Amino acid sequence: MASSPSSRSILIVDDDKDLRFILGDILSQEGYHVMLASSGEDALKRLEKEPINLLMTDMKMPGLSGHELFEQATRKWPHIPVMIMTAHGNVDEALQMIRKGAYDYIAKPYNTQDLLMRISRALEREQLVVENSALRKQLQLSREHVFGDEPAVKDVLARVDAVAVTDFPVVLMGESGTGKEVLAREIHLRSGRSSGPFVPVNCGAIPRELFESELFGHMKGAFTGATADRKGLFEEATRGTLFLDEISEIAAEHQVKLLRAIQEQEVKRVGDNAQRTIDVRIIAATNRDLASMVQGGTFREDLYYRICVMPIRVPPLRERRGDILPLAVHFLERETAQTGRGIKGFTRSAMDKLLAYPWHGNIRELENKVKQAMILAPGEMIDEDDLMLEDPVAGPTPRAPAAVSPGPANDAAVAMGTLTDARQQFERLYLIGILKRHRGNATSAAKEAGKHRSEFYYLLKKHGLTAADYREDLSTTTS
Repeated sequence: MASSPSSRSILIVDDDKDLRFILGDILSQEGYHVMLASSGEDALKRLEKEPINLLMTDMKMPGLSGHELFEQATRKWPHIPVMIMTAHGNVDEALQMIRKGAYDYIAKPYNTQDLLMRISRALEREQLVVENSALRKQLQLSREHVFGDEPAVKDVLARVDAVAVTDFPVVLMGESGTGKEVLAREIHLRSGRSSGPFVPVNCGAIPRELFESELFGHMKGAFTGATADRKGLFEEATRGTLFLDEISEIAAEHQVKLLRAIQEQEVKRVGDNAQRTIDVRIIAATNRDLASMVQGGTFREDLYYRICVMPIRVPPLRERRGDILPLAVHFLERETAQTGRGIKGFTRSAMDKLLAYPWHGNIRELENKVKQAMILAPGEMIDEDDLMLEDPVAGPTPRAPAAVSPGPANDAAVAMGTLTDARQQFERLYLIGILKRHRGNATSAAKEAGKHRSEFYYLLKKHGLTAADYREDLSTTTS
């Protein structure tokens, strides 16, 4: 979730030149973009001119004090977290400022590891605030333009209206690309938790060995690489919403711990004995049939009934064909506004082609195809030749690729059939090879492939592959 340190700006305000430069040097070595100010007045000038992600200020300074700087900064830039730097004797005053809205304080002399951990948390909080502000602006768009006007969609929106004002858990069920996360964000922003964070997590992308640490947090020294205490995603989502995408991919041994956290509203960090109270609403999403998984014994029945208070089925695009053209026009208008391209619309033949296409990738695929067509279109209108779509009627229907393994023995097999067949088989072989090389770690495999993680998962699904199969395969072969 967090951005890289080099993209995060920290303003340090302290009238003590030596302390100011020492702290600045420590944070610069960690990769942060550091700015220094010797007074509160100087800091306000910097805030006016520079994008700041975190303000760290001393309490006692001549002229504008740290307290006065805090009050002026939070009035004008409420999204910027403020960290108070104070001597041990002034901790009570720092705590008073925290009650007024300061994010945290750090007492001098600093413990470097503790300082870096607190800064990391403050920056994560700032990023969530900014993201949620952007979400609110996004929702100023007409819901009809974003989601469509077909009867099936109106039924979905009626359920969203009914459940958003409650605190009930929700499960959004539907194929990939149907807009489940968009609906989850709308439920959050129409709820009483809209001022709190919306924290999305792709359950299928978390390695099994890191699942508990990611969701529940960990303590320093709990395992190799745990160099500081860390909040889990449940704690990050407190007073907000935790969106568990691909919840069906959670391993059986973790489902019982997830159930307890949701049921008791408590979590225990890895390496800690203390329970921490949370206040989180759960919205889950899946492209699989959870009820069938319960019957098959791969998803816990008690977890299913805990999260499935309000199930909402999100229909695929092929069941709402009347929305294809309005959505295409919406995406085109949005992209032309952002890019400045002078494209005015679609020709009749392009519209016919959009309506005839099966849209297995749903709304996400439609959005991507509109972007591609914008790049290719030479004139003011997008024509059918600008749309990178195979004719579903006249075009060749690709045969399913054979389940073959990489190696010279399969060169002839790859070369047989149409060019489309060969490309499909090569792509599948490539995915199998890269998954084996990375031992089922989809995140690192996607990085080597030069793909965004969501794109990589789409390719795996397209070829009937799952990263988990190759983790299990490894454990079998090495035991």
